[in-house]
Amino acid sequence: MAHRDEPNQNAPDPNDFERRLNAKLEARRVKEAETKASGWGQGVRYGTEFVGGVLVGAGLGYLTDQFFNWTPWGLLTGVLLGFAAGTLNVVRAAQSMNQSDDASS
Repeated sequence: MAHRDEPNQNAPDPNDFERRLNAKLEARRVKEAETKASGWGQGVRYGTEFVGGVLVGAGLGYLTDQFFNWTPWGLLTGVLLGFAAGTLNVVRAAQSMNQSDDASS
């Protein structure tokens, strides 16, 4: 049985806890800095979202023209709908990036 006057040999070192905590915080900061998208990366994502929507719409419109022989109305309608879809994709991507930035702050 241990006496109360003897120091506890198993007591954790408070400096060790601070050292481990600071190491974990620093590792987290480095990881967040690496995963945060750069301005160039954001611009490429927005451009890809927009161009992808327009190209898909144009492709579907062209196929509609070929299948139903509606030249040029299918292509025109497809490009307009693709433009709208691309714009919507860019807005959604921007909102998603803003929400992730707000959550990490």
